[in-house]
Amino acid sequence: MIEILYQEYPKSETPLDYLGSFTLSRRSYDLSAKHEAVVLLRNGTVPNYTITLKYLKEMSASQIAELWSKHSDRLQRAGIVGRVAIEITKNKRRTRPVNRVHYHLAVQDTRTSDELIELVECVCLCEMPASSFQVHCKPIDNWQKRVWYFVKYKRPDNYLFRPNLPLQKFYTINKKKWWTYPDGRPRTRASIEYQIQLFAIAKHLKESERFIALQFPKIANERPTDYSKLKTVLDNEEAETLYDWYSILSGKPTVFHTEPPDWLLRTLPSQPRKCNDLFEALEKKLVRTDSIEVMYAMVLYH
Repeated sequence: MIEILYQEYPKSETPLDYLGSFTLSRRSYDLSAKHEAVVLLRNGTVPNYTITLKYLKEMSASQIAELWSKHSDRLQRAGIVGRVAIEITKNKRRTRPVNRVHYHLAVQDTRTSDELIELVECVCLCEMPASSFQVHCKPIDNWQKRVWYFVKYKRPDNYLFRPNLPLQKFYTINKKKWWTYPDGRPRTRASIEYQIQLFAIAKHLKESERFIALQFPKIANERPTDYSKLKTVLDNEEAETLYDWYSILSGKPTVFHTEPPDWLLRTLPSQPRKCNDLFEALEKKLVRTDSIEVMYAMVLYH
């Protein structure tokens, strides 16, 4: 008996809903699908065709995974560049799932629709008879809109796979050519993920900006910096506090809502040498920080 691939009654949400799960619940699926869409929209490669490959017979998850591995290798050798989504197929009236799967391939290619259909059919015929699959292809007019359908974001007619099957929700064919900057230079998906995190934290930090002005009294006679005391002071403060001090000395906005000491605002500006020593000591501490938010703030503002 062939195993059932889909969830008959998926949970709407669970206390453990989190980004990265396409099977935990409908809510976790939508969180992950939205993230996938954002990644694809930030990727420089814009697909111009959607190819649909539909399997017409039931297979186990392991059979599907093995078959797709062979298909994708052949497609890559044939020069296909794209992102692929696997889905549960629905009946003709689209009211119920059937225990079969199909793939949507969003590809960037210079060949015609007919040429791409012929190519995918030839690939599939290497592994299976013509009666066991169908291939369709159509151009993508607007990827900005189409991507949300591609990932099935907030689609009530989307059926979730059962957990722990040997199937990924999304695949990439020809990774080195698919993940690119807008000018076509190759990049990694990880660099896009970093860019998304940077944007999210930047938005949060922007909402927390506060400028704190130094006061500049008459320059006084100063003694050399006591580096041992300076180290002790810096070692006793959190990275977020030190970042705000560094920003005040740089004339940049603070973002962590820490309260600067009076000596930093009123006394230190009259002692340029100590002010410079503190600035350099703060910089050395901050470039080695373990705080993710401070790291991002340094990248964004400094």
